[in-house]
Amino acid sequence: MKLRSLFLSALCLMATGAVFTACEDDDDNENWNENAEIILPKQRAFVLNEGIYGMNNANVSFYNPATGEVTADIYAKQNGGLKLGDTAQDMISYNGDIYVVMNGSSYITRLSGAGVELARYEFTETQGQPRYAVAEDGKVYVTLYSGNVARLDAKTLEFEKMVAVGNNPEQLVEEDGKLYVVNSGWGYDNRLSIIDLQRFDSAQHVEIMTNPQRIIEVDDHIFIQGYGAAYPDPYTYPVQLYDRVTKTVSTIGQGTHMAEYGDKLYVAYCSTADWVNYTTTFYTYNVRTGQKSETSFLKDAPAEVTAGNVYMLEVNPENGEIYVGITHYAAGEGDIYRFKADGTFLGSFESGGQSPNAMVFF
Repeated sequence: MKLRSLFLSALCLMATGAVFTACEDDDDNENWNENAEIILPKQRAFVLNEGIYGMNNANVSFYNPATGEVTADIYAKQNGGLKLGDTAQDMISYNGDIYVVMNGSSYITRLSGAGVELARYEFTETQGQPRYAVAEDGKVYVTLYSGNVARLDAKTLEFEKMVAVGNNPEQLVEEDGKLYVVNSGWGYDNRLSIIDLQRFDSAQHVEIMTNPQRIIEVDDHIFIQGYGAAYPDPYTYPVQLYDRVTKTVSTIGQGTHMAEYGDKLYVAYCSTADWVNYTTTFYTYNVRTGQKSETSFLKDAPAEVTAGNVYMLEVNPENGEIYVGITHYAAGEGDIYRFKADGTFLGSFESGGQSPNAMVFF
């Protein structure tokens, strides 16, 4: 996370996990409980808690949507007490497995659908600290702060190759045989890097906003979010729609977190003037009609959500339920608020760790 990211976290955007993970390409693996100390049900969700930088207190917790029960640090319980490490950055699911990217501890791990570790790859200092991951066709692609994207075998996590992109690449997404990577440059890059997966030998670059952080695909449409400026210039937090044909962007609004479900982009805009008091608004953007909603997609959000420090926005791809994570940083465990697909509030639960930043669902 480093000092700059600690500062940016206070501004409420960083939520350094990346945020928007779905059950992409998840097979219905009936052997997910193999070698597990704790047997988990078929319907399950996992929460990635970032922890506090330098404290080695990141963890993965288990949430049972049917009962509301939380098992804190399921990773340690399923792996003989082994701790996850320092600063959990990203978590995705692929083919029934879970992949966790550890920024501070500089590795990626593959877990079973019950949280049992199956493989691990530790990045060298030269390769750089890992940030975000995406999986496609038996490969896992990871952005590295050295300015590269690494390709690993999805099963063994054997390192295969790297391709240079921009400065300090952040989130990435796959669409139609290409990787799209946003490069923040810690505030001093403004490029989208595009890699053809068949060749995986070089990247093309397109100018977008300054200091981009996140990218997401919604029904073949690509959206980008970021700060829009470098510190100490005022951040504008744009959300942009990228046109793959014209290679241009158009701004649809402001936002700090994005998620997708069906043909809609879900956006949360968490703003603060003093890093203590926060205001969050929510809206959707329909990619079919090009219309942005005038009202929040949460019908009866508690004040803890609209006035809290939002650190995560997730939508369960199976049923459209919405999960909003609130951080209290070192003051205590994070809270997660659960809503029906229509925005009706269902309840809340503690995340089992500090600063929840991602969820995956099975």
